[in-house]
Amino acid sequence: MTIQTEIKQLADEYGSRLEMRIADRVVEMEKDDKSHWLIYQVLGVTVDEGNNIDVYQNKGRFLYRYAGAFLEKATKLCIASKFPDACSIRVANTMSDKPKTFEIDCLVRDFDPPHAIEIKWRDATTDGDHIAKEHTRIQNLSDAGYKPIRVMFYYPN
Repeated sequence: MTIQTEIKQLADEYGSRLEMRIADRVVEMEKDDKSHWLIYQVLGVTVDEGNNIDVYQNKGRFLYRYAGAFLEKATKLCIASKFPDACSIRVANTMSDKPKTFEIDCLVRDFDPPHAIEIKWRDATTDGDHIAKEHTRIQNLSDAGYKPIRVMFYYPN
């Protein structure tokens, strides 16, 4: 099977799972407490608009999750097609207590030093704690003898 065929199958699988998860959540939302819509109305948002906002906010959460998971998996497939021994591993955090370990999305040992590839579909490092964690991750990977590499598909505006 070609890498293109594998990625197409992966896209079909993730698309189907996303569609089902969204459909399930929309049905669940029909039973949700809607008392917060009173505040929407006080602020001039109609019941229909409030419903649409809530539905699309939930759809967006699932879309972001599935888009990120799909791109990570597709990227790993591409890397593994070139470097069959590439794998995910965990590295101990020797600098702080949280988190205890960092995951390397794709470790490629075919280089000196081995490449520790982190795959992101978009940058989420917007707050100080998250940025500090990412700096700690990079330092830990370097200290463990790996070359940290971040593959990011989209930067935030």
